[in-house]
Amino acid sequence: MKSYRELLDRIKDKLHPEGVAMQSRLAIPEPDVIWVGNRTIVRNFGNIAEAIGRDPQKVLIFLARELATAASLDEDKRAIFIGRKDLQSFKVLLQRYVKDYVICPVCKSPDTKLERHKRVTFLICEACGAKSPVRD
Repeated sequence: MKSYRELLDRIKDKLHPEGVAMQSRLAIPEPDVIWVGNRTIVRNFGNIAEAIGRDPQKVLIFLARELATAASLDEDKRAIFIGRKDLQSFKVLLQRYVKDYVICPVCKSPDTKLERHKRVTFLICEACGAKSPVRD
């Protein structure tokens, strides 16, 4: 029979190396941004919202609030923002949205949903069952 320490060493060898982040199942497409006059259009906005499993309108409201501009969705699920916004801004804000509103803070799973109870919105993890409040 092997000792507890030998078993720990054996399983440690099979786990991912320390310092290397585990690969996430959540693959978010890079925003496809074009500028038309004084407007910024994210052409694959519908695909991004679908990849993170959230309502496109809610993601649009978050981005518009963070960018301090007006925004709308057209019939092809493209997001249209007033003003010229750069690609890096969209990348950073989408990462922040995923961190705050998609990834479970307990188990780091992307299998979550948002539910509103009374005046508080909760992030409910379908993997571990954690229920965490999020800011509106």
